[in-house]
Amino acid sequence: MRTIKSILLIAFIFVLTGFVENEEDKLYVVSNSNFNAMGPYISRGINQELILNWTEEIDTSKTSILKYKVFDAKKQQFGKEIIVTSSKGLQSHHESMPKVTRAADGVLYAVFRFTTPNSKRRFAGSIYYSVSKDNGVTWSKKKKLVDDEQAQSQSFYDLTLLPDGELGLTWLDSRKMEKDKDGSTLYFAKTNPNLGFVDETPIAGSTCQCCRTDIYVDNDDKIHVAFRNISNGSIRDMYQVVSKNNGISFSLPEPLGSDNWKIDGCPHTGPSLGSSEKDVSVAWFTGAESGAGIFYEKLSDNSSLFNNKQLITESGRHPQMVISNDGTANIVYEDFIMEGDKTYTSIILHSVFNDGSTTKKKLSMPKTNNDHAVIAKLNDLQVIVVWTNIEEGQSKIVYKVVNL
Repeated sequence: MRTIKSILLIAFIFVLTGFVENEEDKLYVVSNSNFNAMGPYISRGINQELILNWTEEIDTSKTSILKYKVFDAKKQQFGKEIIVTSSKGLQSHHESMPKVTRAADGVLYAVFRFTTPNSKRRFAGSIYYSVSKDNGVTWSKKKKLVDDEQAQSQSFYDLTLLPDGELGLTWLDSRKMEKDKDGSTLYFAKTNPNLGFVDETPIAGSTCQCCRTDIYVDNDDKIHVAFRNISNGSIRDMYQVVSKNNGISFSLPEPLGSDNWKIDGCPHTGPSLGSSEKDVSVAWFTGAESGAGIFYEKLSDNSSLFNNKQLITESGRHPQMVISNDGTANIVYEDFIMEGDKTYTSIILHSVFNDGSTTKKKLSMPKTNNDHAVIAKLNDLQVIVVWTNIEEGQSKIVYKVVNL
């Protein structure tokens, strides 16, 4: 029989040799491991509530449905799984993923897309939404966002809580603005109690058809909408429009950079905005000859073109970012990592400090494939990162709480 001293000695050796798992190294699975899941998204609602949603197959027919969980900050874990029943059969997509968030009046909104391919647009689809007034117990029948015969397709949408407590929604639409020949049109609408999304308005034309849009409210209550634009026929760089009156009107589109990326195709990777008390910042991917990779830069009201963009990685893809209160930018992305003689996609957290110095952590497990991470701030010292992990042909949603 082992003595107490010998047991304590063994435990101490385990700690020294790493057999006891560090709390921060724990990786948690959110989705049902029996079916494929993808497209995680984190929204921040009233009272800083964090909602994680994703799409998941419900049977062997590959039919998908929207699910979500609310994060319990005290327990540092997600609560029970809730299903948006009206979303059955929706489109699963990494960049044009569904969203769930809550307006200030407590009503939950779920926004999702159904594909409707036709002879003219094989990737066509329509955005729908559903509401719940009883905290997700029941959901309304899905309602089509755009009721216009001229609107053949909507996609690549984003959703956020606005300063007045309503929700703002942006999306790319097939309807062209006057004189536009290329791309899609960026639209904006907001909720009105008991009426759903109303007052849809085109706010930018000639946008890249298949890159994620980002709607973001800064610390001064200005609404920023960032997107990939098409200019001079084939240049696809990042732009934004800004509203200072809660979405009543927006500025003219202004470039966020001058990468001059000439590409006759859709990159399928959009921008990510964040802000501190002093600055609004952006992270984005470009494949430009002037320099390819993920870049980061702070913006200001006096300058809309990048003068000192900072390279984060030459090989990473799909950046998402949050800014700490001290101004540190925390950027997550997938990058290609060699493990032996094989290449895997790993999730990286890259932090950029105010003095320009950086650190990075690999969050995913070795010798696994991972993609499309999203990130949210829990407090001044922690972030939560969620992504899709793929092993042996099975995809699942995993997350990790990371100490900064």
